[in-house]
Amino acid sequence: MAKEIFMTQWFSQEMLLAGESLIKRLDETDSQVQAAFWILDAEDKTWKLTIVSPLVESEGPKSYYRRIDNINESAKADEYVIALHDINVSDTDNRIVKAMKRSMLGNSILGNNRFGRNTLGGVYIEDMYLYRMDWALLGNNVPSTTTENTVPPLSP
Repeated sequence: MAKEIFMTQWFSQEMLLAGESLIKRLDETDSQVQAAFWILDAEDKTWKLTIVSPLVESEGPKSYYRRIDNINESAKADEYVIALHDINVSDTDNRIVKAMKRSMLGNSILGNNRFGRNTLGGVYIEDMYLYRMDWALLGNNVPSTTTENTVPPLSP
């Protein structure tokens, strides 16, 4: 079985790579990941990987967690995986996504960015690593001719 990442309050390279690998595998299974980011809870000082997909609403969160569990089970012994208790799945009505849309950062933030100690759309972000935010699919009313607002899936 794969190696499970031990979470600390510090964002690690293993966390970044394990999240990237999980998102890539979710993309390969047509899991419709529209946003993905690590976020640090300011009070608990714990990191959670958040995956936003419309399938969470249509199929239910249990089904989506099962997808992730299956991906973790198929990981190679030398790969890092993220335990389900360190992952949040959400439909597209996610509060962080909404906050980013309200802050208008959706028009300037690109994927694979880290930022924090900031208030976005009324929500305080202690620390965050953004893999992807697909503004077009999330309904940000971005003109279709603007390509800089859509972060493409991670490359193989």
